[in-house]
Amino acid sequence: MIFLICICLFGCAQAGDLNAQLDSAFVSDMAEEKIRRNSYSQYLDYYLPSDLHEMEGGPLSNCFSYNDSRFIMDVNISAIVNDRYYPDEILADEGFFDESKLIYTRKSTYKDNEGLDHEYLYKVYEYDEDYLSYFLSKDLIFYGYATRDDIVALSSRILLMAKGTIVREDDVAAGYSLKNEIDYEKKQVNLFETIMPVNGNVNDFLVDEENRNNP
Repeated sequence: MIFLICICLFGCAQAGDLNAQLDSAFVSDMAEEKIRRNSYSQYLDYYLPSDLHEMEGGPLSNCFSYNDSRFIMDVNISAIVNDRYYPDEILADEGFFDESKLIYTRKSTYKDNEGLDHEYLYKVYEYDEDYLSYFLSKDLIFYGYATRDDIVALSSRILLMAKGTIVREDDVAAGYSLKNEIDYEKKQVNLFETIMPVNGNVNDFLVDEENRNNP
């Protein structure tokens, strides 16, 4: 019994330590920083840190690697288009991952390279020894897969890239119809599969479509 209690306490201590480390990765969210953008596409300009490698790029989605971890940066087309009609709409989680695996949540505001404030939501999910991260703002969405050693560093780089990215919202709103959004959502899921480890099963990480539509 004492042994089991010690294991439980050790697990709680580890979880608390990770939460504190993740909090520390976001302490600069409201700091004013001049970040020099060094990468460009049709709809956004962004800063790519020197320790990240771009695996795949496009006008709206980019896949990056950091050590053995991966993440995707997407333009949040739906939110940008909806904002034209419902500007006061609250930032809403799309329910992409299984909430029973959630271990960390942060809802706050970051200041971008132009001094503008953006609300954001950040979540981390634990699957055995793997971690999935989800960052959402009105302009951007990040999906990440990370090892235990990388999750904190990866989180800080997601924040840095969000702060240094400028999305040309007028061009996005003008260029995307409902059909284009549907095609884009399909590509989003296909891209997500590329960040998973070789022995990972993407279905183990996601909430199925029926459950997402019928919570």
